[in-house]
Amino acid sequence: MYISGLNGNGKTNLVESIYLLSGSRSFRTNSSSELLKWGERECSIFGTVTSSHGTEELGLVFTSGERRALSNGKDLDSMTDLIGRLRVIAFSPADLSLVKGSPAGRRRFLDRHMVDLTPPFIKVLMGYQRALASKSAVLKQPGCTYAHLKPWNELLAQSCGKIVDNRVKFLESLSDKSSAFHRLYAPTDGELKLTLESDFFQDGRVLSEDEILARFEGAAAREMAMRSATLGAQRDDVSVTLGGVDARAYASQGQTRSVVLSMKLGVIEMIESSTGESPVVILDDVDSELDKARSERLFTALLNKARQIIVTGTEGPSPQLIHSPDLRILTVSQGVVTSQ
Repeated sequence: MYISGLNGNGKTNLVESIYLLSGSRSFRTNSSSELLKWGERECSIFGTVTSSHGTEELGLVFTSGERRALSNGKDLDSMTDLIGRLRVIAFSPADLSLVKGSPAGRRRFLDRHMVDLTPPFIKVLMGYQRALASKSAVLKQPGCTYAHLKPWNELLAQSCGKIVDNRVKFLESLSDKSSAFHRLYAPTDGELKLTLESDFFQDGRVLSEDEILARFEGAAAREMAMRSATLGAQRDDVSVTLGGVDARAYASQGQTRSVVLSMKLGVIEMIESSTGESPVVILDDVDSELDKARSERLFTALLNKARQIIVTGTEGPSPQLIHSPDLRILTVSQGVVTSQ
């Protein structure tokens, strides 16, 4: 599907709504309030998903202070219950920050797609975040002692090893698949390698729960002095190297684009291999970021099997899409969608 329209007319809003139905935060903003049209109090999104498990209508309702998720018209217990019902991989200009941006962005990428493969793992991640928030609050209280921190450190140690272990295994697989794609995009840039940087992964192994707890205990004096949690899985990062050189610091814009495309294509293959189904692929204005050669290679890689691909742009479909027998073209003008 190709969605055409001038900039500012609503193309990204349309594909963003599909992405939101997958149970994830927007690829454009982390603030739910920014999803509401200026001056409005509520917005909603509904879509019908067909998979090997059948057909299901998913829904989201956003108000200024609440988010509700629905399935076939009935409220789900939480937003996380949407996860696994619709898998979406999005490419957008903002993705360049995946390599050049903060470690937090790389962790979000990692954890989001780990959950795509194993939806129940979201409970481990959320449990860790709740314990971390409680520990951080305790650290800010006057007179904090280790006796106050110990229960939270014990909870964090229980989850931390599981998170790090899953991140390590995910990256091992992703690195193999991404490097194969990268050799097609940029064969002269050197081998792409992705590895986890973590205080709890050393000498090729993840530390045990007891070892992790001992490290938390060792960091307690510093944390209490700084009144913040300085150790934990929330400090992990993804090392991205090209030919042994740190791409986060030294990759050019062109190299960064090739790395991001390779990582996203690697995730698509991992999801297909694990679930037997292809995710919906969204390409939001990628032609503005890619040169002709990279664009052609991207579409060649995506169109090599049956996938639902949604592309937005201002210039019209690429040659590869034009020759696709299933091509459908929509036009967005001032928020109104019409079919050609």
